Amino acid sequence: MKRNIFWAFVLSLVAAALARATTVQPLALEELAKKAHHIVAGKVRDSRTYWSDNRKLILTNYTIEVDESIKGRPPKTFELTTIGGKIGDLELQVSGMPSFAKDENVVVFTESSGPYEVVMGLGQGKFTVENGEVFNEVNGLSFPDGRPAKPMRFPIQTFKRQIRTILTR
Repeated sequence: MKRNIFWAFVLSLVAAALARATTVQPLALEELAKKAHHIVAGKVRDSRTYWSDNRKLILTNYTIEVDESIKGRPPKTFELTTIGGKIGDLELQVSGMPSFAKDENVVVFTESSGPYEVVMGLGQGKFTVENGEVFNEVNGLSFPDGRPAKPMRFPIQTFKRQIRTILTR
């Protein structure tokens, strides 16, 4: 009997973990590059968490200092907005939503959503730059056919070259 209860508990944990995925359309590098409003390489300088105007959502703005514009003409410093963050004891998390750390080097694919500039495809459109490579984190994302999202990893120069090639087609 105890063994059955244990396995029921384990199964419920697995089901809960699977249910925490956000379903999104898969975006290959080509789609990210072609559809992006801006593609920028830069450094996260600051963040600010606040309530939406209707006080239904917690939002976080990240200030990105642009080192290189690969597509578009963003200002030297611009803000990206994500849903989620922590205000006092209240925290809102969205599975698959990218997060940023102060002084993190990133390449982001952005699009406009009303008054906000947001990352395309949630975690699919945010790449962290470390040790000469870029990679995205897609934990918490799944696709309509049930497949989990798979992260991408490239040497930074290869990554930028591929994007520029895509943009010239």
